[in-house]
Parts: sequence; C-alpha cells; structure tokens
Amino acid sequence: MVRLQAILNGILVLLFSVMGGPAEAQGVMKLSSLMQKQEHHEVIRLLQPQVDRKEKLPSFSLFCLASSYGEVRDYRAEFATVDLLEKQVAQGEDHFFGGYLAPYPMLLRSQAYLDLGEPDQAVRAAAAAWAILDSPPGRASSFHAMDTILVQGSLGLAHALLGHIHEADGCLAAVEAVPATGVLGPHKYTAIAKIQMALKRYPKALEALRNPDIKVNALVRMFYNQTFQDLPKPYIYTKCLFETGSLKEARAGFDELLRNPRIEDLGGIHWAVLLDRARIAQAEGEASRAEGWLKEAAEIVERQRASIGTEAGRIGFVGDKQAVYQDLIQLLVASNRPAEAFEWAERAKGRALVDLLASQKRLAGHGQGSEAALAGLGEAEERLTVVPDQPGATGTRGIFVKARADLAVRDPELASLVMVSPVRASAIQARLRPEETLLEYVQAGKAWYAFVVTREDLRAVALDGAGLEERVAKARAAFANPSAAWEDGSAALFRQIYAPVAGLVRGRALTIVPQGPLHYVPFAALAGSGRFLVEDHDLRVLPSASVLTLLKPGKAVSNSLILGNPALGDASLDLAFAQEEAKAVSRILPESTLLLREAATAEAVKASAPHFDLLHFAAHGLFDPDHPLDSAIFLSGKDGSDGRLSVADLYSLSLDADLVTLSACESALSSISKGDDVVGFTRGLLFAGSRSILSSLWKVDDEATRDLMVRFYTGLSGLGKAEALRQAQLSVRAGRPHPYYWAGWLLTGNDR
Repeated sequence: MVRLQAILNGILVLLFSVMGGPAEAQGVMKLSSLMQKQEHHEVIRLLQPQVDRKEKLPSFSLFCLASSYGEVRDYRAEFATVDLLEKQVAQGEDHFFGGYLAPYPMLLRSQAYLDLGEPDQAVRAAAAAWAILDSPPGRASSFHAMDTILVQGSLGLAHALLGHIHEADGCLAAVEAVPATGVLGPHKYTAIAKIQMALKRYPKALEALRNPDIKVNALVRMFYNQTFQDLPKPYIYTKCLFETGSLKEARAGFDELLRNPRIEDLGGIHWAVLLDRARIAQAEGEASRAEGWLKEAAEIVERQRASIGTEAGRIGFVGDKQAVYQDLIQLLVASNRPAEAFEWAERAKGRALVDLLASQKRLAGHGQGSEAALAGLGEAEERLTVVPDQPGATGTRGIFVKARADLAVRDPELASLVMVSPVRASAIQARLRPEETLLEYVQAGKAWYAFVVTREDLRAVALDGAGLEERVAKARAAFANPSAAWEDGSAALFRQIYAPVAGLVRGRALTIVPQGPLHYVPFAALAGSGRFLVEDHDLRVLPSASVLTLLKPGKAVSNSLILGNPALGDASLDLAFAQEEAKAVSRILPESTLLLREAATAEAVKASAPHFDLLHFAAHGLFDPDHPLDSAIFLSGKDGSDGRLSVADLYSLSLDADLVTLSACESALSSISKGDDVVGFTRGLLFAGSRSILSSLWKVDDEATRDLMVRFYTGLSGLGKAEALRQAQLSVRAGRPHPYYWAGWLLTGNDR
C-alpha cells in the first residue's frame, strides 16, 4: 500500500517555516522518515501507547499509525485507528500542511479491503474517497495530484480484480493524466503497473516500471527517501518477469527480495515472493526447496490471518492465497505423502470455523474466568503479531505460551476451539468409528483429489475435474425440478466423483467433506449400477474434517421447541403442511413447546432457544448468495420487527442443542469463497452450539417434507440421526421417486 508519507519527506525542507516550532517539525520529520523506511513496528511502538492512554493525537499521527497497522497486516487495529481518524476529521481536523485528510479514512479502508480479498468493498470505499477528493476542498489540496494517484490507483486495482475492465481502464486513464513531476513519478507508474498486472497485462506493467520518470531527480532525492519503493516496485517487476516466462531473471529477482531484511515487514509481498520462488524451484526439479518455501509462505498467511476481526474479512483474506496450499498439496501427493497432503488441505479449508470462534470478544456459554483467559490470549497474540522482532520478543512469546496454558486450564473445551494449531491426520482418524469412512474432496488449482480416510488407512485419489462445476450445476437444476429428467446427471456425477473411490469406502457410515461446487451436490441421489448412495450408506456432511475434533457428543433430548407456519401477513405464503408437520412433530417429541402462526417469532427463538435440546423450524427460508449473513428464516413479526431470523442472528445465540432442524427452503446452502470457507445457516448453528443440523439444498415440497420429517423423528427413538434420515428418505422415495422430494436433505455435524 502506498501511504501519505511518500509526499511528506519530499517537502520537509519547508516544514520549519510553517509548523508550530522545531520540536513539532522534528516529530513530523521523524514519523515521516520512519514510514518511508518501512519501520512500521517502530511507529506503532511510539504512537499506540498514547492511544491506549486516551491522549489526543494529531490526525496526521493517527494516519501514520493506521497505515503502519495496515502494512504489518494487523487489520483489527488498523480499522480501529481509522475510526479514530475519521472522527477527528469529522470534527474539523481535516487539513495538514496544505493537504486535505478527509479522503484518507476511506482510502485506508479501500486498501485494507484489497488486502482482505474483498474488492467489492474496496470499490465502494475508494469511490467514497474519490467523491470527497473531487469536492472543492479536495481539489484545492496541495496534494491533489498525489491523492488522485492513490485513490484512482486503489479503485482501479479493485475494479481489475473484479474483472471490471472498462472501469479499470478509466482509472488507469485518470492516473496516466497526472503529470509525473517531483515525487509523483514512482507512485504514478507503480500504480499503473499494479492495475495492469491485475488485468494480467504483464508487458504493459513492465513498460510502466521501465518508464524513466519512475525515478525522482537528484534534487528531490535530497529531501525524499525512496526506501518505501525498494520492495514493492522490484516485486512487481520480478512478478511480471515470472509471468512472461523469464524464469532465470525472475529467480534472481526473487532471491534478491528474500535477502532484503525489510521483506518480513511486508507480509503481503513476502508470502507471494515465496510462492513464486517455490514454483520456479519446482520447475527446476528442486521439490524439497519448493516445499520449504511453500510452508514458510503458509505460516506467514496464517500469522497475518489471526489479526482479522471479521468472518467475511478472514475468508476473503485467505481466499486469494489458496495457491500456497494448493501447490503444497499437489507437491505432497506427488511425493506419495497423502497424510501430510490431507493435513495441509485441512489447514487450508478447516481453520475458518476455529478462527471465527477465536475472533469473538465474547463467547456465550463460558464463564468469566474463561473470558478473562481468552482476552489474555488475544492480547498476547496481538503483541506477538505486532512486534515480532523487537527487543523483548522472547518475553512476549513467553507471555503468549503462558496465556495459552492458562486458557487450557480454565476451559479445555474453549481452548480446543480458539487455539488454531493444525490438526493431525491421526487425530481425525481416531475420531472415526470402525464402520465409518470419511471422504474429503479437495481442489488444488486445476487438480482434484479425494482423500479416503478410515481409522486404519488414508489414501489420496486423483479425480478428473474437467467440467465438474458445469456438471454439478446442470445436475442440481434437474434434482431440484420435479418435472426434469435427472438420471443422466446423477450417473455422470457418480462416475466422476464417487466411482474412483468406491472400492476404498468401508462400512455403512459415510462422512463427506465437500469443496467448491460439491457443497451443492445431494450425494444421497448419486446413483451407480442402479443403486443410490443413500441405499447403502448413512450420510452426513461436515464443513471440514477438523470439525470432528470439536463436535460435542450427542445428548438425550428432554425438551423441544417447534415453530410452524409463521404468520407472514400474506396468505399466499402460508404453509398448510408445515403447520401439520409442526403439530405432528410436537406429538412425537417429548416435552414439546409448539409455537404456530403469530406465536412463531424470532424474538421467541432468541429468548428461549438456549433452554431447549431440540429446535425445529417449519417455515420459509431464503438464501442470499451475495450477502450470506443476511440469509434468513422467515418468522412472524412482533412489535414492528420483520420477523427475520438471519444467519448473523445465529452467531449471537448460545445453544446447547442436540439437533436443529431447518425444515425450510435452501437452508443448507452457503456462500463459497475462494478459500472454501462456507457462510450459511449450518455454520452459524455449529458456532452457536448445536451438535447437528438437518437442512435442505433447494426449495423443498411442503407435503413431502411433512412426511419425511414425521418419518425422521419417529425413527430417532431407536436409530442414530444419519440412519433415521436415510430411512426417512427411502420411505418418501418409495412414493415419490424423483430426488426433488427426498434427496435435498443434509445432516451436518454429529450423526448419532
């Protein structure tokens, strides 16, 4: 990220004449010099204690602090500091040495969102920054030209990452129109190169980096420290060499970057350099060196990831870095080390739920002692993340280790959730029953693998992934349409993703961990040799195999909360069979509390759900793929509320339920990111404390759902959940053969 410090040292010679005195000028000079030298940890060390003491810092100092947190990838601290800066700017402290600071809070957010892999958010923030900069005060700023490069550069990069070519080209034109005078040349042509590189126009990016105006003249260099360019520019240049096939020159460039002592301060570049250097090593037959660099890159990604404070941010951040894990998985499989490859696959896709838990300031259901220990662990982690190589780091690590031990003593269960240490394959195998097979699908670049795991064995099987996403979409559309022919799609998917591993599956219990488009596959409906999978296997799905080590064992159900056919104010939305279903289920389950129509409110759920062992919702549901946390179950409104129980609401619940059934449309669907972390109802309920979730993949039939649920709950008295679901699905299939009526139901979590 390019920050405001770039222009300040270029005009330090003028500061003494306009500042309040030599001491103040020297303070600005020191901050600006530290920023240009990329000494961000020192900036944090100087300024953060003042913030902690509630001292008022100048807006420029807050800008430097927020920018430094961004550079070391401590996004939680960056956003908190940006909030302080924005408040001061709104109170009128919006100018500094002729510059206009008002656009900078949104610019900083835009640059952070780019780091977090959220280009859509980056576009919105950068557009807001541009609207402020393009106002009369912004156009009057002494730094308007520089600010134009920064804002349009960020906006153009975000558009390029989203594939908005026309918009990105417009931003390129705006940057190109800025004269490359004074200190502007490095920023202008570096911004152009970044956008062109994101558009994969590598020759154009190289052309920008070779422009003679990218260097400042000797006179300006007297007052201008160009150190901040000494890593980003060579990285972009070397990356473009790599992408255009100049591997020898790229290898030398990457090696030079890795020797630079400042590379560790720029984690956003460091991991990427390691990834590409590993790829060159692989191309040259140096698999061992490549493996080392890939593992180092993954450690950097995960260390930075720990500071991200929101779920969506965490997912986006790791999403564009999946190539590190994918390359490593492929290398390990090729080296015939399937257990290690499986562990890294889990490390890539299975940390999201654990990370989400670790990011919470408050975890419901745990005592104050646990919260205090968790807070101590968080503070120790942040101190370790922010100052990794400063004096006293050994002591800080000692505090971190002590904090981990303290939490483990106070609350072992909570510790197992928030300490993000990798899970060993042997630990996952130990959680499998003798009659159970776990089948985990992993996409690594263009390659697809199926890991087949039992208590005694672990195999990696290469799959043909050609056309898989299109085949899944076509088959799913047929499954979800009761009048569509589904047989060919079912058989094709069976041949592509299950037949290659069928001979390795042992036992009736089959646990499936999907990835990518496979999250949308009703495995029960896959058929080969005239038999459905559901005929031979009790099926369940998990978001990751590591979740096995976190799931609580099943518990006896002593009471149940059942909600049916909420009153939504529109007769066309009434679900007659859902009401019958709720009544029938309430007669089957012990100590049932039945809430129908107007009584079935979101408020009732939030207030009473933590006290029930089983929850059943027979209602409409809606999945929003663009905003998955806004996906909702539609309940009755009360006191002006709309009655929506959203996925976001689920994360605030504290449940101790053995089972939550979402007898609603599309309740099993989730938004899938590049990192394959899923955001949806099932994940929210796992986080809230449910041991198992029964949910649907499509808009289910009202009458068939009633019949399936009655059969399912009747079977629960003597069967495990997965077996009860299997029997219920087969029962409905006997009268309604099309998979639409029975195959869309998935059991997630504990299957007993």
